[in-house]
This record gives sequence, structure tokens and C-alpha cells, in this order.
Amino acid sequence: MSGDPTAALRAAAAEGLNAAATLVRDVARSRAPVGETGDLRESLDVDPASAGALEATVGTSLEYAVYQHETLDLQHDDGQAKFLESAAIESIGQLEQIIAARVRAALGG
Repeated sequence: MSGDPTAALRAAAAEGLNAAATLVRDVARSRAPVGETGDLRESLDVDPASAGALEATVGTSLEYAVYQHETLDLQHDDGQAKFLESAAIESIGQLEQIIAARVRAALGG
């Protein structure tokens, strides 16, 4: 690893977090309810991590998304409640592998 090893590791970690967040977004999109009041699936987006801020988030700015996510007794013809949460929980093994692979590559492995 040439240059600043800490900077390279932080950059690799950010890349891994962003790739992991993209996976969660994609899985959540397939689970988000389809409704008449906007396109919740397409509104899901990643707020990326950076080497300086190692946190990536998946979310939406649509006001009704929280209601759709948290209200368990809604009937959805296509999609489900807890679409973000379940995507993250059920993908945890893949998320760990994605992040670890980026960091491992930065370490030369």
C-alpha cells in the first residue's frame, strides 16, 4: 500500500459501504409497495459514504414512505412493510462480504 495507508483503507471502506448500500437499495426497491401516490421504489436512493464520513444510508424523501414502511397491517398488492429493514437484515452476510472484500483488496489481499 503506497501513500497514506489509513487514507487508502478509509477510501476502500467507503467504497465497500457504498456498494453494500446499493445492494440494500436494490433489494428494498423490489420489496417497496407500489401505490397510487408516487413511485416509492424509484425514490429510494443511497446517500454515499466518503473516506471522511464512513456512513452510507438508504432512504427516500417521500413523506408517506415511513407510513408504508412501519404500518404492518396495510394490505399491499405488490410490496411489503419493512421493505428497507428486511432488505438490510436479510442481506447482512452479503453486506459484510462486500465491505470486507474492498478493505482486503486495499490491504493487498
